[in-house]
Parts: sequence; C-alpha cells; structure tokens
Amino acid sequence: MGLSHAAREVPQGQHLWGHEGSWGKGQGPPIPIFEKSVNRWVYIRVLEDGLDDVHQEVHDTLGDPVFQQDNVKIRTAKDTMAWFEAQHSDHDMAPQLADINPIEHVWKWLKERMHKRFPEIHKTPGGPARVRRALAEALSDTWREEIEGDFLETLWESMPRRVAALLEAKGWYTKY
Repeated sequence: MGLSHAAREVPQGQHLWGHEGSWGKGQGPPIPIFEKSVNRWVYIRVLEDGLDDVHQEVHDTLGDPVFQQDNVKIRTAKDTMAWFEAQHSDHDMAPQLADINPIEHVWKWLKERMHKRFPEIHKTPGGPARVRRALAEALSDTWREEIEGDFLETLWESMPRRVAALLEAKGWYTKY
C-alpha cells in the first residue's frame, strides 16, 4: 500500500500540499502552505502537520502503507531524510514520473474548479496575506466538497494502464 503526495503552486502563488491515498476512494486533507517558496524546513513542517493522520487512516483501512515521494531536492535533503529515519516511517523514493502519478490530474481538476467557483478571489480586500488565506480556505473547501471518491478511484484504477503505457514508451511520454 502506498501514499503519494505532491505540492503544487495554485492560483495567486498559493502552495498546496495534498495526499493522494492509494486506497481507492480515500483522500487525505489538503494542507495550504503560506510561504512563497517551499524549502526542506517548510516541507518537514508540512510532513509533521499532515502525514501522521493520513498514514493512520490508510493503516486502519488497509494495513501498513509505504509513503512514496519523488527525488526533488527538498525531499532528499539530509534533514528530510533524518526526519523520516527519526519517525521510523516506511518510505520510498521514486523517480519523477508525473506520467503515472494520478495526483497530477487532481491538481489540474482542482485548479479548474477553483477558477469556476472563485473567479474573483484575487480581488479579496486586505492585501496579499488576506488573499492567500482566502485562497487557502477556498482550496480546502473545494478539495473537501468537490473531489469525489469515484474520481479518485477512477484515477487509482488507471494505474495498470499508466504503467503499461510508460513501459511501452520505454520511459518516454505517454498520453497520461
């Protein structure tokens, strides 16, 4: 069993870290990140804030999960790896393979929904900090209210096709 995750910059420079649980319809919570950039220390804080709950949910549902992440520098930094070792978290480092990571589709879908639901959010009064907070609330609401389990399950069920396409393309681009 595994957990995969990703952090993406969404509208107006807001970063969002989300889990895509590989347990079919399950989904972890989004974690808004208010910093303008994400370094290893921000990443470790996000892990501390969000990984345990999702890890426990997957454990309770399916057994012992493996946390999987790609080889981006903030994730392979000595401090990050030391954090994982101290937590005794079972984790795996995968290459950067967006072609087969279904959460890439979740980010695209989320961004489209956000533009439809909150087209004027960038005009929120109170300056950039207030806009980021409003955006974080809107992102969390959209994630919670509109991502349906069937959507996630469909993405999860597409994994064998994604892997087959990637193997057929010998690691090059696929339709995914």
